[in-house]
Amino acid sequence: MATTSTADTGPTTTTNNPLPQTAQTPRPPQTPQAPQTPQPPQPPILLPVSHARDILPTPSAALRRCAAYLRARHRFWDAFPRGVYTRLPTPGTDLECGLHALILSARYQLSSPSSSSSVSGVTREGKVVGVRVPTLEELRAVYESEVVQGENANVGMGNGCWFTADQLAAVFAAWGKRFLGGEGVRCQMGWVMERDEEVGVEGWPVMMNTPEVDTGEVGEGIVRVWVWNDGGSLRGGVGHFEGIRRPSEEEVAAVEGLE
Repeated sequence: MATTSTADTGPTTTTNNPLPQTAQTPRPPQTPQAPQTPQPPQPPILLPVSHARDILPTPSAALRRCAAYLRARHRFWDAFPRGVYTRLPTPGTDLECGLHALILSARYQLSSPSSSSSVSGVTREGKVVGVRVPTLEELRAVYESEVVQGENANVGMGNGCWFTADQLAAVFAAWGKRFLGGEGVRCQMGWVMERDEEVGVEGWPVMMNTPEVDTGEVGEGIVRVWVWNDGGSLRGGVGHFEGIRRPSEEEVAAVEGLE
């Protein structure tokens, strides 16, 4: 009988090398957190309220200059009832406060006709619709354009910043032609300041002369934006410009409470 032998390869050895265990650091007991007290809503920041100087009809109102002031007064009162407005802090970065003032004013005065702070817009088919706000790059490009530089050359001005009221008005009008011209829009800028008795400045609103639109004109396609000036423009200089908007109900109430 044949015997089948199986080769013996020796005992099988199993090696068990467990990984070293990392000591567990006990967690400190958590301190229960006190419930957070809800913070009361912060009151809105109230800005000072200013009043435009009113101009009343007088025997001298027939003079051309007074008539222009009267027309500007009516346009300002249309935009800001009772001549009440709020100045907006405006940067003077790169001596371009005038451009920043135009942008700020347009943002509050033109962009949201349904808002209580909006004062204007453009009328189309009897409806007031919003006008988009110019950008700083657009206003700079318009100022460097052939049209505006040609107007500067006519009066011997070559400044690249620290713009006068006339230059800002020219920029805004040219911006309207360039960026809103296809929509039949004509843009006009005006400015206002506080009365300064020391230098004999009345502080009446001033509407800048614009060939495309007369100050007394109202109706379709007219976009007007108002800014504030510290009086330097009326004294033959430049001064500082700021944006303006209609005051909120809270701002008006705060002023009336002091009167």
